[in-house]
Amino acid sequence: MPISLPRRSLFGAAAAAALLPVATRAAARLTLRYANAGNAQTLSNTFNAKLFEMVTQKTDGAVAFTMFAGTLGGEQKLLEQMALGGLDMYNGAYTGTREFDILYSPYFFRDGAQAGRVMQGALGTKASAVLQKRYNARLLGTGRLGSYNLMLKEPIKSFADLKGRKIRTAAIEGCVEGVKFFGGNPTPIPFDQIYLALQQGIVDGVLTALNPGVSGKFYEVCKYVVADDFGLALDKEVISEAAWHRLKPAEQEALQQGFTALEPANYYDVGVSKKQSDLASWAQANGKDSIITLNSATLYSDLEPLNKRLADSVFGDGAWEQVKGA
Repeated sequence: MPISLPRRSLFGAAAAAALLPVATRAAARLTLRYANAGNAQTLSNTFNAKLFEMVTQKTDGAVAFTMFAGTLGGEQKLLEQMALGGLDMYNGAYTGTREFDILYSPYFFRDGAQAGRVMQGALGTKASAVLQKRYNARLLGTGRLGSYNLMLKEPIKSFADLKGRKIRTAAIEGCVEGVKFFGGNPTPIPFDQIYLALQQGIVDGVLTALNPGVSGKFYEVCKYVVADDFGLALDKEVISEAAWHRLKPAEQEALQQGFTALEPANYYDVGVSKKQSDLASWAQANGKDSIITLNSATLYSDLEPLNKRLADSVFGDGAWEQVKGA
């Protein structure tokens, strides 16, 4: 069912209104159905609440949105539902395409700013074309959510201590290869099943974006979190071609320009700034010793052979040099 937010929500009344069933709006010409695997409090969904409210206002209520946050299953299922027409819009990490999946390898990017430049360049254009062909969908943009982090039941003193541990990853090549690089056993599990997998001891830890991990209260079933980044979260904001072409040109412009205008401050900057508060929430739940800081100074160079192999194998010879030069 569509979600609605309590009055005390941090989104405020305007954002909450964007999450109510469209029947509460007057004269909406078109309703777009959006879904994300995280709950309503995740940065991805608070961003989209703001975006959708802006678009509804700019179109004088002609376009409205119904949001499904954490209620329809994992990311792969949501994306496939959109491709089949069950949803109009999808936001998430998973695409099942190597062109996007390898970008999740640890230290593929120096930081989110470099990732933004790469996604706006030739490699980003190629990745978008592959996504469009596979799912008959249009990439509105990439939301730079913040860091991917390791959350562990038992502490480690170095990344080498991951050897032999079962670590939940998304079904994303970069995440899988990053865990394998340090000798861990990557175990793909959908996002909506992570809490239970940790609770039941199916895995020894999880690799996921920090903000959804905190919003999902993974700290209740997993004591430790490694503060050092282990990759970068890049949410894809995707709309089916069928839904896109139901929009009038001015409405398409409102949606596309709205995402592009809001993403730097309301996705990227917020994602960076929320890391410390998310870590503080984890420490409040499990104590200061639950935050692990490792020596990650050499990881960019240590992982470069892996990342060069991934980039050049997917995008062609010389692609890694393009990434480095961005």
